[in-house]
Amino acid sequence: MRVALALASFTPGRVAMPLVVLFTVALCGGDAEARRPVRPAEIWRGLAPAREIATARGVVQVRTALEGRARVVGGTFRMGSTELEMQGAIGLCEREVLKTFCSEPLLQNSIRAEGHAHQVRVDAFDLDRTEVTVGAYARCVSAGVCASPAFPPGDFRYDRPTLPVTHVSWQDAVTYCGWLGGRLPTEAEWELAARGTEGRLFPWGNAYNPHLCNHGSLAQDETDGSDGFVNLAPVGAFPDGATRLGILDLAGNAAEWVFDLFDTDDQNFGYPQTPAGQPLVNPQGPQTGTGHVIRGGSFAEGAAWVRGAVRGKMSASRAPTVGFRCAYAP
Repeated sequence: MRVALALASFTPGRVAMPLVVLFTVALCGGDAEARRPVRPAEIWRGLAPAREIATARGVVQVRTALEGRARVVGGTFRMGSTELEMQGAIGLCEREVLKTFCSEPLLQNSIRAEGHAHQVRVDAFDLDRTEVTVGAYARCVSAGVCASPAFPPGDFRYDRPTLPVTHVSWQDAVTYCGWLGGRLPTEAEWELAARGTEGRLFPWGNAYNPHLCNHGSLAQDETDGSDGFVNLAPVGAFPDGATRLGILDLAGNAAEWVFDLFDTDDQNFGYPQTPAGQPLVNPQGPQTGTGHVIRGGSFAEGAAWVRGAVRGKMSASRAPTVGFRCAYAP
């Protein structure tokens, strides 16, 4: 005996649509064609199909990253900027229209927060290849887990399924990632993903290219349409700006929340000095701070602020320029 079951298909952030999907279930007796559905718990744990590989010590079983995620192997790298790199950032700033602001203490201190450069060792992790989209986040809202973004519903600038979700707080981002069995990346993990162990200045390499990310400018009007987008762009719109691992939009588009609190010392350096040859292991930032760190720059910021080492901060507010992506245990 078979019975047809109907499931309503939902459009993220909207009321249920009348689309109906039919399938049959065997209620009694054997059925060679019947298939057991995937258990939801396995999906939310983020499990990937296992495969076997041969090593010098025998055959081992490994898991690959799920579709939409990249495996960041981990390793030791130099986090933060040297004095020379910070001077280079000022040089990029001085190419902007309002270059006179590049000598202002407030702006220079924002770059100084990238020091002291130090060695960090990070374990392997998985990272979303793109920023979390409006459509993906809306599913969490529909499930009653996440708070709605603060943008007006239907606002074309922000409320489109393929755009990165913005107008979300740090806690909103934490809640969403936890719903998927993940978390926000630490600042060290984010920088390793953006710069690699070789210490690239930008996700794609060491030379700034205005056509490889959705950027802005230091001008009276911070938006800049020369890259093809005045405001937010759909995630993945700049594939040539990806990292070698295929991680997209780590520069520009939406700045991104990370786990760590933001703090600086009395000289405005953002990191403590550490002994040479003694890397910090999986650091998670200071215990106290003046807000949470945001990374990557946004569509409203110029070349100096889409570098891989750039650090910003925000409080619990929900900004039109800030979104996030999630990290996961491998």
